[in-house]
Amino acid sequence: MTKRTVLVTIAIGIGMLAASITAVAADPPQKIRIGGAVQAANLISKVDPVYPPEAKQAGTQGTVRLAVDIGSDGKVVSVNAQSGPDVLVQAAVEAVKQWTYKPVLLNGEPVEVLTTVDVNFTLSQ
Repeated sequence: MTKRTVLVTIAIGIGMLAASITAVAADPPQKIRIGGAVQAANLISKVDPVYPPEAKQAGTQGTVRLAVDIGSDGKVVSVNAQSGPDVLVQAAVEAVKQWTYKPVLLNGEPVEVLTTVDVNFTLSQ
């Protein structure tokens, strides 16, 4: 193999790589992950959860962490519990399903967002 052949092979390889990078950059991702604190700033409408009576009676408090999929229109598409007291999970999920966010734009186009939401349940003193 001569130097010229090696250079041509490398140039072709780089050209192919550049073409695939350009193609990927031209198509925005379907969903992007945004941290919960960052996405909270985009919250437009929030419904507070109803504290379950059985949890109040038992003195149960805590944080329910939810994985939330937000559509490109800013509406919650799905909510899945990741952690938290079982007796509080359903109330947290039902509330967050009603939340609305400002749509997130990527290169000027709205995209779906994956984020986490913490819902805190605290009994008043």
